[in-house]
Amino acid sequence: MHSMKRRAFLKSAFGVSAGMVGLSALSPLYASDLDEFKGPKVPDIDAVKVSEHCYYVPALGAHPSPENFGMFSNPGFVVTDEGVVVIDTGSSTQIGEMVLRQIKKVTSLPVVKVINTHYHGDHWLGNHAFVAANPDVSLYCHPSCEKVLKNGQDKFWFDFMQTNTDNKITGTVITLADQHLNGGEVFKLGGVEFKVHHFGKVHTESDIAIEVVTDKTMYMGDMVMRRVANMADGSYRGSIKALSAIEKMPIDHFIPMHGRHEDVQLIKDGRQFVETLYTKAGEYYEEGLSDFEMKPKIMAEPFMKKVASQWPGYESTIGKFIVVAIQEYEMSLF
Repeated sequence: MHSMKRRAFLKSAFGVSAGMVGLSALSPLYASDLDEFKGPKVPDIDAVKVSEHCYYVPALGAHPSPENFGMFSNPGFVVTDEGVVVIDTGSSTQIGEMVLRQIKKVTSLPVVKVINTHYHGDHWLGNHAFVAANPDVSLYCHPSCEKVLKNGQDKFWFDFMQTNTDNKITGTVITLADQHLNGGEVFKLGGVEFKVHHFGKVHTESDIAIEVVTDKTMYMGDMVMRRVANMADGSYRGSIKALSAIEKMPIDHFIPMHGRHEDVQLIKDGRQFVETLYTKAGEYYEEGLSDFEMKPKIMAEPFMKKVASQWPGYESTIGKFIVVAIQEYEMSLF
């Protein structure tokens, strides 16, 4: 094998702690065509246009699976006169490449900025596709996002996606954002104004939301969604505070990274979900109920029965959400 090609393969297969799984990763070293050792292409999914400049590519399911190639979140992009800003890149290089194909249907301009909303793998594992397409692209995240990933979560999320997709993300190179957005930044690009928001610990401590001021549109990351999936890295009190503030903002369109875009009702329902869970868990905790005993009572709340019970993951995951709520309530007592 040509030495440069060999080095490129070693970087993609083992570099930056990614690695293919199993000893079979060694065999491609003797192959001439490296592409055949990459996971399959992800089928094209047309982008949804939300406002004048804002788009997203809708997920193929609520959870990662071999059937959906790990495409279970919504990568977004904003088209300006000076280039494209991508917000979240999906769970693999292949998903990133698919998103690039959708962008090219809208504009011939390059992607000049990539922003990762937080450290969960479905929001950044596609980064390398954008670096490969434009080596000058800038990759941004909250400082705590890079810190958490460098402490081992990068490899954890790569392995998580490999396992859940039956190795369909093979060939993905772990490429972390290394430029920071702390929240409060305002920047203009090609006639479009952006504002970055950090509300503290919400879904994770690293969450940033990207407001496209010009379009009255906001990319929410995972701070709100009609989906019950993962609260283990988050905060109920932080979520209530953040969503209460967002509810009052002059925004017409909210784009969650899971589920369809909506108006402010998405924020109101998201706030009511976390508020109901946390408040009721606290009340029942004070009455001496266990998580097992309070679960049917919380599920019987009118909002839960009417609205939240329709969300993917509700039946299977609400118990975990209650456990996290109890833990946070207990912490608040000290």
